[in-house]
Amino acid sequence: MDKKTIVLVIVVAAAVVLAGIATALYMGGSSGDDSVGYVTMAPSLMDGWLAANQSDAYIAWEPYVSSSVVAGTGRVIMWSDEIMPNHPCCVVAVWEDFLGSADGSDLTVRFLKAHIEANRWMADALANPTGANYSLLLEMASGFTLRSEAVVEEGLEHVEFGYEMGDDFLSALKEFTDMYVESNIITNDTLDGLGYENASAFIDDYVDESFLALADDVEPSSTILNPADEDAIRLGYLSGDLHQLAQYVAQNKTVGGGEKDLFEVYGLNVDPLPPYANGGAVMDAFNLGDVDIGYLGAPPAIQKHANLDVPVRIIAQANSEGSGIVVHVDSDIHTLADLVGRTVATPGETSIQHLLLRIALEREGIPFVKA
Repeated sequence: MDKKTIVLVIVVAAAVVLAGIATALYMGGSSGDDSVGYVTMAPSLMDGWLAANQSDAYIAWEPYVSSSVVAGTGRVIMWSDEIMPNHPCCVVAVWEDFLGSADGSDLTVRFLKAHIEANRWMADALANPTGANYSLLLEMASGFTLRSEAVVEEGLEHVEFGYEMGDDFLSALKEFTDMYVESNIITNDTLDGLGYENASAFIDDYVDESFLALADDVEPSSTILNPADEDAIRLGYLSGDLHQLAQYVAQNKTVGGGEKDLFEVYGLNVDPLPPYANGGAVMDAFNLGDVDIGYLGAPPAIQKHANLDVPVRIIAQANSEGSGIVVHVDSDIHTLADLVGRTVATPGETSIQHLLLRIALEREGIPFVKA
């Protein structure tokens, strides 16, 4: 077989695969007239499929939602805060081996101090949309997400940044874990094997609030405590995820005062790694010992910690809310009931977006099944 024939075969095979995906996603592609079907898709692909009328709807996080809205191809029928107000989304987690290393606990507390100050700076900037810091925030958000300032400005309207982990935060994580157990994604036998009698006990042990409690008292440092490159904190995060903007803000020298970024202000040498595609990939990197501190969605952090016993601790919140259900701007879908008999693209069964859509549909008595 010559090279031209091989290329032709590859092209034809790819076309067949894409046609199959398009057929599965096409309107009316769910598994029954009384249910809503779902398929798994990377959020980066969702707007293209929607714009081409190859999918009925998708649920994703910012800035993907606002990208569709600002482009004029998508319309939001429900925001995630309408499903679960103040729901947690992304969290900060730390590798237990890093915690156990020399100065690991101190470095973790100082990292959280920078995370806290980045959140406070963002809150002040967002409170004054005519100020210079607001403009700088838009510039940073655009640079991090590789989206226009118009898109990130729209997206920031729907994201709540924060770091505290209160009772509502814990309750939501326990609810997500219970949903995994109901779906057999995590089994009671798994929890029992880890020494937990239920989801509540699992989350109570998984979430460690002690580092946040110490962080507020941290003072700036005149020296870097881990100056060697091999000792730098390896930072994991998701590619272009607006929810994880705090870590990018903490790397900005203007925010830090001009000469140092916030991590450096608090004595840290931080090495931002190439971004990961999703939270599951961040957890896999933790499991391989490739990440010391990472930002990721709470649900994949829960699922992989339980099923693979990935040795990490959740130590702070990164954001709440900030996801939406999107349909084509010209679609006849306006409510959840209108999704019956249709197919929705989600980032995957272990994503918070999938869980939130499932919660919303279950409240309406609508089955949610794999298409």
